[in-house]
Amino acid sequence: MTFRLSTEAGTCPLSVSIVFVSISIVPRVSFFVLREMFDDVHSSDEESPVPDADSCSSNKLGELFKTSHQPCSEVSATLKRACGLHLSQSYDSRKLALGLSRKILQLYDVREGGDISISNGTLGQFESGIRGVRFFNGDSNSLLCCTEQGDVYLYDVRCSDNGAVHRFEDTSEGLKKTMTSCDINQNDRVVCATSEVQKNGDTFLLFFDVRQRKYLGCYWECHSDDITNVRFHPSNPDLVASGSVDGLVNVFNISQTTEDDALEYCFNVETAIDSINWHADPTGRDLVSCVTTTNDLHLYDVASQDCVARFEREQITQAMHRTSAIDCNVVGTHNYGNGSFFVLTGSNYNKGTECLRTLRYDNKTLLPDRSFGGNRQIVRASVYNEKERYLIVTGECGLLALWKCDNEPEATVNGASKGLKQKLHVSHRAKPY
Repeated sequence: MTFRLSTEAGTCPLSVSIVFVSISIVPRVSFFVLREMFDDVHSSDEESPVPDADSCSSNKLGELFKTSHQPCSEVSATLKRACGLHLSQSYDSRKLALGLSRKILQLYDVREGGDISISNGTLGQFESGIRGVRFFNGDSNSLLCCTEQGDVYLYDVRCSDNGAVHRFEDTSEGLKKTMTSCDINQNDRVVCATSEVQKNGDTFLLFFDVRQRKYLGCYWECHSDDITNVRFHPSNPDLVASGSVDGLVNVFNISQTTEDDALEYCFNVETAIDSINWHADPTGRDLVSCVTTTNDLHLYDVASQDCVARFEREQITQAMHRTSAIDCNVVGTHNYGNGSFFVLTGSNYNKGTECLRTLRYDNKTLLPDRSFGGNRQIVRASVYNEKERYLIVTGECGLLALWKCDNEPEATVNGASKGLKQKLHVSHRAKPY
């Protein structure tokens, strides 16, 4: 067993004058607390002094964004003011989980034709904020939800009492660790939850065994600040990527015996990371995309550790054909399922109602793709169903909206530029399980 705390003893002469000084310590405010404060205020409350608008005529816009969609379904999650922060859809496409800023977890049905309806009401009402929601990859009835307080709840959505069937937690060091995100690997056997920086200065990736319902172990030396997002590889159950406020994206192979050996790749984005995602180009090459807290987008080739492309907020605004970069909102990235992916973007101006568009990645460029009309909120979370081809979003008005999409474009991802590489040295740590 490894102990990480040590005590040093010493002696002190008797003739020593000891002066006690009162020190005022300002508590550290985490990245997630600050983000929740802004979510409560709503981004639209602080708009750009210069109104955002399209940078070209409506006719030209129609030529660029060749498909324009209207929502085929929209429901309100609550009559009270709330922000939709987390979304996850079951693999059979029939269920949708929504995590709200009011610390409520809800379950919805998605019917054929795209209609969304409340399923069995509230699954969970928590004492602390929801930090992640994730359905299992092979079981549409199993759902994970992690909270800031340090619990990962496992739900069977068929249960009529709406109670969690199990709660994962790590109390190996006494108090539970405040969590920030969670995910489950491809074969639904290992759950990974991430933490904020704890009082001892460490940040953790915590691993849990789904079958045995127990805590397995952790990594704690590869990040130096709050871990904002964790994502397992979509087909390799041993690969997991994590992004942090420290600007690092780390890729681990959890089948290795030590933390040092498990860390395979490290990308230095050089700014705080909001979310990450896995992609594959038509040749099968693994890519990791990264959306920063400043609404920039980075794309990395995992095997070569090359930075394939970087798009600053101003460049994304130009690709959207909008005029105000300060209002540009990069929601996230989604796979088309044919070796291509797109970026979901919007504008914070006028409460988000003016613009919700996708940009298709093609050979180191972002091209106009689709325009989604009828949006009534600043979007904060989204899911894209590759099989059914529809987009579902939620955001600052607590609405769930679904758009059906047309045929997907052909994928042509080519080449990779030489980029930033970094090899991180960490001391050996025991395999988490």
